[in-house]
Amino acid sequence: MAANAVRVGAPGAPPREAPATGPLASPGVARLVGFVPLAMFGALQWGALLTPKAQGPMLLGVVAAAGAGGLLLVTGRDDRHAVRAAGAIAATLGLILLTLLIAGVPVRLLGPRNWDELASGLAQGIESLPAITVPYRGIDEWVRIALIGSGVALTGLAALIAFWPRPQARTPGQSLPAAIALGALFTIPIVEHGPTAPYLSGAVFCILLATFLWLERLRADQIGVGLACVLGATIAGGFVAPHLDGSSPWLDYEQIAEDLQPERAATFSWDHNYGPMTWPRDGREVLRIKAPHQTYWKTVNLDAFDGLRWIDSGQIRTVTDTELKHREWVESIKVVDRGIRSRLFVGAGHTLKILPGGPGAVSVEPGTFQTIRGPLTPGSSYQASVYVPRPTDRQLRTAGTRYPDFTGDYLDMRLPSVSSRTDARAVRFAPYGSGRKADAAFVNGFVSGGGETAIERSAYGRLYALARSIKAQSGTPFAYAQALLQRVQNGEAYSESPPPARVPLMDFMFGNRLGYCQQFSGVMALMLRMGGVPARVASGFSPGRFDTKRDEYIVRDDDAHSWVEAYFPGIGWQTYDPTPSASPARSQLSDVGPSNNIPAAARPNFGLGQAGDRQVAPGDPGARVAVQQERDWKPFALLAVFIALLAAGVLVVIRRGRVPGGPLAPELAELQRALHRSGRTPPAAMTLTGLERTLGGSDAAIGYLRALQARRFGGGGSGPTAAQRRALRRELGSGLGFAGRVRAWWALPPVIGRRGPYTG
Repeated sequence: MAANAVRVGAPGAPPREAPATGPLASPGVARLVGFVPLAMFGALQWGALLTPKAQGPMLLGVVAAAGAGGLLLVTGRDDRHAVRAAGAIAATLGLILLTLLIAGVPVRLLGPRNWDELASGLAQGIESLPAITVPYRGIDEWVRIALIGSGVALTGLAALIAFWPRPQARTPGQSLPAAIALGALFTIPIVEHGPTAPYLSGAVFCILLATFLWLERLRADQIGVGLACVLGATIAGGFVAPHLDGSSPWLDYEQIAEDLQPERAATFSWDHNYGPMTWPRDGREVLRIKAPHQTYWKTVNLDAFDGLRWIDSGQIRTVTDTELKHREWVESIKVVDRGIRSRLFVGAGHTLKILPGGPGAVSVEPGTFQTIRGPLTPGSSYQASVYVPRPTDRQLRTAGTRYPDFTGDYLDMRLPSVSSRTDARAVRFAPYGSGRKADAAFVNGFVSGGGETAIERSAYGRLYALARSIKAQSGTPFAYAQALLQRVQNGEAYSESPPPARVPLMDFMFGNRLGYCQQFSGVMALMLRMGGVPARVASGFSPGRFDTKRDEYIVRDDDAHSWVEAYFPGIGWQTYDPTPSASPARSQLSDVGPSNNIPAAARPNFGLGQAGDRQVAPGDPGARVAVQQERDWKPFALLAVFIALLAAGVLVVIRRGRVPGGPLAPELAELQRALHRSGRTPPAAMTLTGLERTLGGSDAAIGYLRALQARRFGGGGSGPTAAQRRALRRELGSGLGFAGRVRAWWALPPVIGRRGPYTG
């Protein structure tokens, strides 16, 4: 259309914002001037919730919020509803996207195919927030994302509330919700970790808040009076506040935070008891671990056998330097506590150290650590350096029998007083291949070489005879361990409710022959010691389920487990798991993961299942969390959403394309609709002759109008031709760029196989 064409506004458009009444040119600009410093002040406080501080991302969030506010101000003044709606949608979606990116969400998770992973991670971070300690120093990336993202989201929400386009004039109360959101941005960090200068911070916040709420409503001659009132109230508050600061909190927010936790943390007792299984097994998630290899997650070493059961002796033993010989087996793992309460850190293999950045740690024995202060709780996270051997069978077979001196502590056992015909209190077995006999300890002294008689006369005589028989058929410690594994794993049955017994492990092997992981691991470790192979029991969790999208292991409470570790010279402690695959903790072991690290002896036989599937044995209590092969519904859901959005868009286009009040006559319907759709709805008094002057940019456009006049008033002719329609379409989109040309095509679509004016 020509540059001097008449533009007629759509009827019923909202009025423009009222003329400025403040010191600035526009109340909206004054509002933005008050918004930015208040948001920046709150953002700096929120960024201090993390260590290192996240003030950079928070200030970037303020910039994004201010940009969205500016966009809403500009588009909100437009008389056209479509422009205002487009500005509001762009500001909202832009803030959501920028919030996720600023918070640190990986770009790959923003695609629709990864939304489930994104939602899972955000839920994990948000659920952990009530239990974390601030400033947060942990390594859980989703907690950091949730902390930063919630602060940026608060800032963005405040901007949307403050600058959202409204058809009516603003009232003072409409700024209050935005002020509440910005107030939360400042007060939540203050409540969590306390201000360094409470009264000064409060005074600054008071002044900035008053500026945001009232600057746009002041006349230029009222600024001095308003400033004096705000300063007076701030100074008065500075005098009153110290007297209101009591010794006990008015609101116990720590208790509220604890109550917000969805479930109480689970606790575990790791010593063996061999009674019916009693620890929590409701399938709740307790750990998330990111590691380069699949392995068992160890909490404690049960290094002593007290005559009836395996326990943690709590003794500080000599640290081995085996891990220094194979640096390729040293790796780093990241652990996030999702549901347990424990003083002991969860590690893997032989934990070398808890890396800086997590809770304070101290070694309680070689390979295990506990916290210095309070226990680990849901939300705690840390990084550990661990040594996890991954030897081949050949390396184990040729490891030899040159055991270090410290391994002697892992070759003894106490003897029970029940069912025994000996006064010996303990026995220490000779290392495999040494040719020596076992020694015995009595109340009145130590007897060299008397251990064999003592063990034969004890309650474990029959078990010792079985161990000697198996050892006689084995040529190496590795072959002996493999034979024991086969005997224990296949000789007894799995049961979570074994009957009570005076000597539980003997009843398990030669009596009822029923037990769960404690019985299987306990008897194998004991028989390894009887054959001269240093051994201990480890307690913790089996690997759990590997989340391929987040590259981490999900460990649940029913993954709590107990297994065996045997020492091989030059290699270290090697894992053996004699528990059958019917165990819930064993049912999830597979080759799924970045790289399999479970010894062949410890992996159950899954049969013919597909690679990556979790195969669950009949009656497996862990079946409720099995990975099932189901039809993927996400593509269908996305298609349904797309169709719904497309239908809604078509409906909006159709409704917006209708002529207000309907066409004046059938032959005028096409012209009326074209002018309305192109934003040039003419006044009711406009005539076709008047439109000739308005649309007079080309002879073809004038030809369209005259052809229309001839048909309407003369009753002759076939109406405008296709060429005349094209000319009018070009005139409607002239000078408006690509968007104008598209709109012109919508206003006057081409017709195929039809003559005469469009009336439908």
